[in-house]
Amino acid sequence: MSKSRDIHHIPTLAALMTPFPYHIDIDATVEAALELMEAHGVHHLPVTRDGDLETVISRGDIERANAPGHRLEEQQLYVHDLCARRPYIADIHDPLDKILLAMADTGIGSVLVMREGELAGIVTVTDALHFCGKYLAELAQTADDSVA
Repeated sequence: MSKSRDIHHIPTLAALMTPFPYHIDIDATVEAALELMEAHGVHHLPVTRDGDLETVISRGDIERANAPGHRLEEQQLYVHDLCARRPYIADIHDPLDKILLAMADTGIGSVLVMREGELAGIVTVTDALHFCGKYLAELAQTADDSVA
């Protein structure tokens, strides 16, 4: 965030999304999804079927499935076993305030970002919090500089 922020201009998802996110096929094993998450330090993976965007899987989905009483230890789980929900999908040019409010109102942890019908990125709650913290710090710094 090197340039001054204009408080009257709302950023779009392009400002904070993780571009070209890692993704996994819906028929992959849950272990493969977890390994990919760990290898790249991410908590959410877009899920594809035959190259088309299908849904999203999170580390929380996997942890809940592995919790005692939720599955048999010997059972092999696949990504499609944990992906029943529809993902929240937004356009890269959508205003950030609209998306943040939707995330807060629905309790979703990630938004898949599309550009011209193709997956362009992902925004997670963590991304949003980091961006907002930096954005506010920069606004405060700009205000302090204008007073001096």
